[in-house]
Amino acid sequence: MAWNDKHSFRDCPWCGLRNTRLTVAHTEQEFSTRTGAARYWATLGCPSCGGATLLEHSNPHDESDTVFLSVPTGLEESVGIKHLPKDVEQYLMGAIRVLSIGEPDAAAVQLRRTLEAAAAHFQISEKALVKSIEKLISDGHVTKSFAPALHHIRVIGNLGAHANDERVGQEAAERVLRFTIQLLRNLFEVPGELQMLTHQKVQNQKGN
Repeated sequence: MAWNDKHSFRDCPWCGLRNTRLTVAHTEQEFSTRTGAARYWATLGCPSCGGATLLEHSNPHDESDTVFLSVPTGLEESVGIKHLPKDVEQYLMGAIRVLSIGEPDAAAVQLRRTLEAAAAHFQISEKALVKSIEKLISDGHVTKSFAPALHHIRVIGNLGAHANDERVGQEAAERVLRFTIQLLRNLFEVPGELQMLTHQKVQNQKGN
C-alpha cells in the first residue's frame, strides 16, 4: 500500500510540538539488510524546529499500512526516567523542548524549576534554592559529592533568569540538563526500582 499521509500527523520528537503535520520529504526509501531483506523509510521534517524524523513503514506493495519505528523517539521516551512525579516531569520536558529549539536561557530556568519541584517532593521548600540544596544533602537524599552539580544547576538557572550581558550557552545548558537527569534518576528512579524489587521479594515469599 502506498504511503498514507495520516502518518505525518504526529508530535515532533525534537521540540515536542503537539499534533502537528510534519512535512513529508521522501517516502518508500528502500534499504537492504545484509541478508537481502528490504526496509522502507520515510523522511519527515518539523515545520517549527526543522528537526528531521525517520519513520520505518511497511512495504508499499503490501496491503498493510503500518509504521514500525520512529527515529528519534519522542522526548518522554528519550529521557525515560521511571517513577518521576508529574510536575517534575513537566518542568524537565519543558526544558528539553526549549533547548531543542535553541533557547538555552529558557532551558536553564526550567531546569532550576525542575530542581525546586524535585526538592518539594521531599518536603523541602526553602525560599532560597541554595538552602533547599543544602537540606537535600544534609537529609541524605543526595551525596555530598553531587553538591557541586546541584549548585551549578542553580547558578546557571539564575543566569538564565536575569537580564544581563552574560547569556547561557547551548553547551552549558546541555551540561546542566545531563546533571539534572542524573539527579532525578538518583532521587526517584533508583529508590522506585528498589521499592518495586522489595515488593516483588515480599510477594514471592508469600507465594512460597
